[in-house]
Amino acid sequence: MLNALRILIKNGSVLLFILLQLLCFYWIVKYNQNQSKIYFYSKQLIASNILDRYNNFKTYIHLKELSDSLAAENAILLTKSFNKIPLYAKDSLTIDSSQSNLFYSSYNVVPARVINNSISKRNNTITLDKGGAAGISPGMGVVTNKVIVGIVIDTSANFSLVMSILHSNSRISSRLSRCGFFGSLIWTSRDPSVLNLADIQKYADVKLGDSIVTSGYSIIFPENLLIGFVDAYKVEAGSFTYTINVKLSQPLSSINRVYIIGNKLKGEKEFLESQSEKYE
Repeated sequence: MLNALRILIKNGSVLLFILLQLLCFYWIVKYNQNQSKIYFYSKQLIASNILDRYNNFKTYIHLKELSDSLAAENAILLTKSFNKIPLYAKDSLTIDSSQSNLFYSSYNVVPARVINNSISKRNNTITLDKGGAAGISPGMGVVTNKVIVGIVIDTSANFSLVMSILHSNSRISSRLSRCGFFGSLIWTSRDPSVLNLADIQKYADVKLGDSIVTSGYSIIFPENLLIGFVDAYKVEAGSFTYTINVKLSQPLSSINRVYIIGNKLKGEKEFLESQSEKYE
């Protein structure tokens, strides 16, 4: 108490000055109409700016929550699309057995976020924020709404490592949407926006701008997922196949939200196909 009194006595002149300033300001505003209008206008302007900044801050805080919600809704729509379920069906994703078969109800989709991504190496990988705890396992496909991204090659409890399509070991079964010829999508250049479609016979009707989509022959990706467009093509002398450059429909440098595709029938199909050696 004595310390507080000493501080008050020591700084009494300063406190008295501040008090008199506030009192003068009050009288000026109260008894002068012009100054009163200026004060209240300024007060409203400052309050409005503070409220706008507060609302913008609240919106920013909730952006991740909103983004997660939209990603979950997109995952539901993609699951229905991959499983040939009408978009107006219930969210339970169940359909009458007379309308489809087991194959068409085998896909499930999990939304994820990219937390690390490389595009400048010869063998590029991507890290996602979902792992084994979310049901992710090696061999699952990864896509966005606009392009395929790669295949999961390893997981921990909370993260997944993806082999990007920008990888020397990546081969994606793909086809020309218009004429139906299929081949393998590979990456042989160092340009992250251009891939190559190999093994397309030279008598195929290829045109600039043709859409390249997944073939559906792989159990990893459903058919008809957009990959990109024919950017250039030619037949080398003495070759029986085209050299086709494919411009990706979305640069992998811009991906943020992705969707991981699982297929419940993948193991069964792979086991059955491994038995083909007995009949060769």
